[in-house]
This record gives sequence, C-alpha cells and structure tokens, in this order.
Amino acid sequence: MRATALGQLSRLGNWRRWFGVRRSLGLRRWFGVPRSLGLRRWFGVLALAGALATGWLATAPAASAHAVVVGSDPTDGARLAKAPASVTVRFDENVGLSLGYLRVVDTAGRRVDASAATHPSGDGSAVSVTLKQGLGDGTYLASFRVTSADSHPVAGSIRFVVGNGPLGLSSGPSGTTSVDRAVSVGLAVGHWLSFAGVGVVGGSWLIFSIWPSGQRRRAIRRTIWTGWCLAAVGAIAEFVLQGPYAAGSGLRTALQSSLLDATLHVNAGQLLSLRLVLLGVLGLVLTALLTDDERRKPSWGPEAAAIVGVGIVVTYAASGHSQSANPRWLAVVVDALHLTAMSVWLGGLALLLVAALSRRSDVAEVAEVAQVAEVAEVGAVAAVSGVVDVAEVADATDVAEFDDLLEPDADAAELAAGLPIFSRVALASVATLAVTGTIQAWREVGTVDALSTTWYGRLVIAKVALLGGLILLGYYARRTVLRRDWGLGRGPLQRMRRTIAVEVAVGAVVLAVTGVLIAQPPGKVALAAERSKPQVATVAVTDKATARVEIDPGVHGNVEVQVSLTGSITPTQVTATAGLPARSLGPIVLSLQANGPKTYTSNDVVLPSAGDWQITLNVQTSQFDSTTAVATLHLS
Repeated sequence: MRATALGQLSRLGNWRRWFGVRRSLGLRRWFGVPRSLGLRRWFGVLALAGALATGWLATAPAASAHAVVVGSDPTDGARLAKAPASVTVRFDENVGLSLGYLRVVDTAGRRVDASAATHPSGDGSAVSVTLKQGLGDGTYLASFRVTSADSHPVAGSIRFVVGNGPLGLSSGPSGTTSVDRAVSVGLAVGHWLSFAGVGVVGGSWLIFSIWPSGQRRRAIRRTIWTGWCLAAVGAIAEFVLQGPYAAGSGLRTALQSSLLDATLHVNAGQLLSLRLVLLGVLGLVLTALLTDDERRKPSWGPEAAAIVGVGIVVTYAASGHSQSANPRWLAVVVDALHLTAMSVWLGGLALLLVAALSRRSDVAEVAEVAQVAEVAEVGAVAAVSGVVDVAEVADATDVAEFDDLLEPDADAAELAAGLPIFSRVALASVATLAVTGTIQAWREVGTVDALSTTWYGRLVIAKVALLGGLILLGYYARRTVLRRDWGLGRGPLQRMRRTIAVEVAVGAVVLAVTGVLIAQPPGKVALAAERSKPQVATVAVTDKATARVEIDPGVHGNVEVQVSLTGSITPTQVTATAGLPARSLGPIVLSLQANGPKTYTSNDVVLPSAGDWQITLNVQTSQFDSTTAVATLHLS
C-alpha cells in the first residue's frame, strides 16, 4: 500500500512538485508552512516590515557630496588682470573623472575650455582644465562634477572676473549634486537587497554546525537560495545604477555601454564585480552542500563556503565610507566585523523563523496528508510527534525518503539542543555590533551636534533605537531558551515564533535604514558643509533701499564679505567694519572694493571667533549725507 501511495504522490505533477506549489497551500508550500500557524498573520508582519522599509527608502534624502573643495586656482570670486591659462580645483581626497567633468563658460554660456579635464601631474585630488587663448574681459564660471573616493558624486562651481567688470553669474557650493530621484531610490533598494541577501545566506552557519539535520529541510534550502538570489540581484542593481548615479543621468541611461565601462574602471564597480564572482563560487559550493545525496557532499564544503563568505563580506567593507577613512585597513576590519555579526545574528533568526513556521503542529493537516498518501500509520506517527513537514511528505519519491520523515524526534531534539548555543552566539554578535557600531559612529559622526542636525546622525539614532528593540526581544528569547518548563509538544522554538517573527521584521527595517545610511555623507562632513554655507543678512539702509551682506564661508577664519545695495539709492562711498560684541572683538575695518554697480567685496578678511558678528555699514550719498545700518550674521 505504501508503494502505491508513493506512486500516486509522484504523479501529482512534476511542475508543481518542482516549484513546491499545491492548491491547498499556495505560498505556504514554498516555505513549508502549515495552515494552523496563521500564515496570514506572519506574512502580514513581514509585509508591514517590508512596506515600512520600502517607504523609508522611497522618502529618504538623496545622497550629497562626501569630498570637499579645499582650494582652487583662480580662487572663487577672484579678480584677475588677464585670463588664466587653466583652471584647477583641489579636493581633500582623491576624486574620479571617468563619469565627471570640469567646464568653463562665459556670460553667454559659451564653452571656453580647450581640453578635457585631467588630474594635473597625476595628482588624484586635483582636477584641471586648460582655457582657450585670447579670452577677453568678463565673468567666467567653472562648474565641476566628480566622483569622491567613496563613489558618491560631488558638484559645484567657482567664479572669477577678468578685468574690471562685475562678478556676474552664480556659483554653487561644493556638494550641491543633482541625482535622479529614481536612481537614488533604486540604488538604496539595491543596497537593501544586498544586505538582506547576504544576511540570510550568512545564517546558513546554523545547518552546518549546530543543526545539521536542517540541511534536509526544503524550506530551509529555499530560504538560503532566496537569500543568495537577493544578494546577486542587489549587486547587479548597484553595479548598473552606479553609472547614472555618478553621472547625474536617469534610469534610461543605466545600460549605456559607456557608463557600464566607466563603472567597471572605478573602485566601487570592481568590488561589485568581485562580489558577483564570489557569489557565483558560493553558489557552486552551496549546490554541492545542499544535495540529498550524503555521499556527494564534500567534507571541505562548509570551510570553503566560510572562506568565500569572508571574501564577500570584505567587498562590502572595502567600499563606501571606508574608502576615505584613515587608516583604511582599520575601517575595513571594523565594517567587516559589523556586517559579519549582523549576518550571523539576523540570518540565523531568519532560518529559525522558517524552521518554526514549518513545524508540524496541526494534527488535522497531518491526517489529511496521511489520507492522501493512503498510509494510515504515517498519520498516527505524525500526530504523536507533531513535527512532520507536510510539504516533504507530499514530495517523497521513495520509501526510504518517506521513512526518514517518520523520525522527526531526532531533528527536533537536535534543534532544541542547538538553541542555547545560538543564544550565546547571538549575544556575542550583539556585543560585536555594539562595539563596531560605536567605532563607526565615532569615526563618521564626529561631534554630538551632527547627531541631531544631519541626516546621517538622525539615521544613526534610528538604527540604534531599532537595534535596542532587537536586543530586548533577544533577551526575552534567551530567557525562553533557558527555561525547561516548555510543556508537552511545546518546544522553545514554537514558543518563540512570534518573537522571532517580530525580530526578523525589525531586522528588515534596520537593513533598510543601513541601505540609506551608507549613501549619506558622514555626519561630520555634512555638518562641516552645512556650516560652511555662506551666511546672508538683509538690512534696511533707507526707506527705499536695502543692503544684502554675505559672508562666505559661514565659519570663522578667513572669509570674504560682499555687500550689495538695492533700491533707490546712489552711493558715493561705502565703508564697513566688523565686530563681535560677545567677545569684545572689533571694530575690524573691511576694505571694500567696488566690483559692479552698488556691489562691493572685501577679500581675505579674518574673523577669528565663532559667534554673532555685526557688520556695520556706512553708506555715503553726498558730501554731507550718509546713513548707517547694522547686519548680524552668525559664524560657526
């Protein structure tokens, strides 16, 4: 009778058995989840987590520049007697030009650069372009877009004047990059998929160490392969979108050969290529390990998978912010340990969740399978044990495999015995995450102010809060594991399945936050860029005229002060002084020079302290008439 039942099962349809589809189970069948465990509820939790993560990725701000302009020749706002032979912009780190440019135009928008931008004398931190000969008087604008060492675009511009003309045109500070919104969101989703995928695959250490019988679970195998696919798809998405992201183009240009070739020649693209190769090797090793034939499994397989896994983790750690860290090797080690701890913990939780949801606890469904199989004794044994996987029974193709399913007690005992070990490993992973996360935050945030005033700092706070919730859930799970009064048929994994489901859901949101976090400029860089923005104040000079005062940059030290008068006023002379009453500094005389109608500039002004500086203007309109106005501007 048993052989007859097996023959009937094998004729259910090859395509359904291959894809694990069954009319009565639907999606449950893929992960081997029975009706009785409330699949809708658990998928609802995970769907909510996915929706929150996707919403976060979609509404997150686009990344801005990470490299910073430290100088240029000529300087921004310079007034020259004759046109320079070239324009050079210098940065605080090496930048890439393969997807960027440095262009110079006149007031009519005509290009006046005579060659493509290069790194002068091989200096990777500088970008230079030669200009056409015979340029006349006027204002010129040099705009640039380059790629920083951590693969993020940097854009900006500088102005200079030849002759005595006004300083026209408008310049933009370094960091005002334009990134297509769809490309930015797509890249963040790619990061998320990559982290989630490598995390799930990393959880396979469970079945190669403390739970070997889990290798026979089809639901576990499919989960691991799903993670592998997510990691591969995420890496491909990152590689394809890196070109449009750096070049500032849209999704339509993602597959352009020029952008793909340029990506392949930068560090980020090479690391992504290496990751894909290593994922291919890992796929071959997993194929050999996750086979039904025990004799074909290589004894060296788990060690090989671990070595390849380390290489994959390094491709993550060696990219991003660690590119510009000093020393770089320390940043790579810290990031690698952080990602490894995440994979061991969250990946292990994901596999435990699948194991919990695929456990047999509904006697009625086991009896239904027994009736279909026409093997009454199977139903009796399964009803007593309460742990047979219905999907595996339906897929059994020979008596030996069918009989293996009638021995679930060993599998349950092995998993239960391994849970305390997993709990200790999870505790070590949490400690590693705390230490490495603190080092990362200290390295990237820099100051307390950056935590609340920058997107990077706010994302770090959100990630810490979510991880805190995970730690509390883990503490509850550890207490459950250490208990021994589980009750008949209620092992620790069954008691914890709700907690594990919530942990996995929160972990998915943490990975989404991380996907956005790595695309943001470090907190200290973002704060410095924010503080260096020009400070502007407008004050009334007369009833019909105003004065606009600008200090660039907005930090104390060497600055440039520009005064522009508007309205019904005809000044004959404008003078100015600067003072900081809180520190009893000043008055400091500002040497204003006219560089256009009602526009005056004072270069190389030294304002030595941070605080609220008062710029006092004296506007003389005739030999006997003058008026005074005071503008207050805050310098960091």
